[in-house]
Amino acid sequence: MFARGGKLFPKTVALTGTLGGALAVHQYMDARKQRASLSNEVPVVSPIDPRPSVNLPTREDLLSNLQKTDKFDVLIIGGGASGAGSALDAATRGLNVACVEASDFASGTSSKSTKMAHGGVRYLEKAVFELSRAQLDLVIEALNERGHMLETAPHLCKVLPIMIPVYSYWQVPYFFAGCKLYDWFAGKQNLRSSYLLSKTYASELAPMLDESKLKAGLVYHDGSFNDSRMNATLAISAIEHGATVLNYVKVTQLLKDSTNKVQGAIVEDQETGKQYQVTAKVTVNATGPYSDLILQMDNNKSGLPDPQPPQPANVSIGTQVAVNKPNMVVPSAGVHIILPSYYCPKTVGLLDVKTADGRVMFFLPWQGKVLAGTTDIPLKTVPQNPTAAEADIQDILRELQHYIKFPVRREDVLSAWAGIRPLVMDPRKRKETGGGTEDLVRNHLIFTSDTGLITLAGGKWTTYREMAEQTVDEVVKQGGFSVKPCITKKIKLAGGENWTPNLSALLAQQYGLSQVMSQHLSNNYGTRAPLICELFKEDERNQLPVAFGGRENVTVLHHVNFDSFRYPFTIGELIYSIHNEYSRKATDFLMRRTRFAFLDAAKALSAVEGTVKIMGDELNWDSAKRQQEIEECTEFIKTFGV
Repeated sequence: MFARGGKLFPKTVALTGTLGGALAVHQYMDARKQRASLSNEVPVVSPIDPRPSVNLPTREDLLSNLQKTDKFDVLIIGGGASGAGSALDAATRGLNVACVEASDFASGTSSKSTKMAHGGVRYLEKAVFELSRAQLDLVIEALNERGHMLETAPHLCKVLPIMIPVYSYWQVPYFFAGCKLYDWFAGKQNLRSSYLLSKTYASELAPMLDESKLKAGLVYHDGSFNDSRMNATLAISAIEHGATVLNYVKVTQLLKDSTNKVQGAIVEDQETGKQYQVTAKVTVNATGPYSDLILQMDNNKSGLPDPQPPQPANVSIGTQVAVNKPNMVVPSAGVHIILPSYYCPKTVGLLDVKTADGRVMFFLPWQGKVLAGTTDIPLKTVPQNPTAAEADIQDILRELQHYIKFPVRREDVLSAWAGIRPLVMDPRKRKETGGGTEDLVRNHLIFTSDTGLITLAGGKWTTYREMAEQTVDEVVKQGGFSVKPCITKKIKLAGGENWTPNLSALLAQQYGLSQVMSQHLSNNYGTRAPLICELFKEDERNQLPVAFGGRENVTVLHHVNFDSFRYPFTIGELIYSIHNEYSRKATDFLMRRTRFAFLDAAKALSAVEGTVKIMGDELNWDSAKRQQEIEECTEFIKTFGV
């Protein structure tokens, strides 16, 4: 190297450069040694010592605030990802915020995603081949937001390598170039560099794949997260910053003045039937697939929705219709299934880039199982609780069998569900053009109607934060507010404060937990996990699986076996979720605060009675309420493919 340099520079300069370089290297190594010695020191303050101080208002406190506040700055309708995210953004800018959700946080689409924080490799391919700047902007936006999710909720969002099995040699350079473009467009937010694996290494990484067909493997990186816990964490974080956020409070009518401007809403507590008149300077519709219901209220001078046709006499949880004739939302159902962990590598996902019908399908390690999906089935109505049809489950299994060596069995499906993918069409364009597929918004849509109602719809989980920021920008504009700047790119969500990758080890050391339990608590509750551990210490009963609620004194023989402790969901975790995460129903805990029913619907069914027993004791339910909860929760979980 220096010999070549000697032809251009004097040897003395080369020598000086060499000595200077050697000195710099020596100084650098000394500095590294000093840093290494410092990093080995035991930290003075552990993230679990002292215990986090959490003083959340009760539901009664929040309802009282809803009633006594003369006028909020903004009322947000909807407590899913976009609604809770908007509540947090607005509260941290200094606005007085009310946010109401008719059911539970993440009870709709926000708990039924593919659990990926990603830019969208398929959108990148479309952007290149269609020369679409809009598609490319969508990818770059999502890649940036992916990084923010990993930053703000490090306990809930993790980097996940994903391997693309390659079955034709000509595809190797094609996929390799695509993965490198994906890295490049992520810029400084790139997680890790993609790389190529030989057939041998790809087979070792994923031994369940058919090696005889495999040519190579390409690995790129995206994010994986727990969607419903992320949603609940957003709501809790918003409350901690002063917002009044309530689940099970339904908007029944928009309030309007004499000029037809929206002034807030009449809402109803779904638990007591009590109504509240909530006035606000600005109102936001963030109800996802159900946006058309609020838009109906917006279009009617009375503020009431359009009359709905009566539900059939034999209507069930799985067949109830929420919106009969959606105008803005163009709904389609995406089905996912859960399989045992041996269907996929434990630390690497698999991506089928082109199924038989041209879709993309993922097979991802998630919560100790394998998540597979998704389908894309157009719908004419928006169901209240979409369910996975057997044909859709079989479709995913058939696709998986193309790659797996061993038989793919229907009985291996532990859970199956459907979520509504809310593609949207700008209702203003539909009026003008009649609305064709070319008018579909591929990203999110924010618009303000003549009444002053702001509607946020479309988009995807990964971009929830930017959607919220833009929505609150519009709120500030419409309300004429003077606010602080947006800080949601950097703010740590509840449980992410002082988080460390060694949290599970610290929990295990301090509380004598098993590795499975310490990892479960650290990955789902972050630095709030010690609060659950303290419940374990206070009462040994709280360490039992939630299925043992009310059965703590049963004899071991014939009642307890190894399988009783397969899942780490405990009575202590349930009690924590009631008092710190606003769980109000058994489904809230079994489906959303934990993912029990999503991971294993049959096992979750066996925990329904125990869950209801503990919740009934904590919330003072009478016997009729307890029986109603058992029946409703059982019926709901049975729609999950069991």
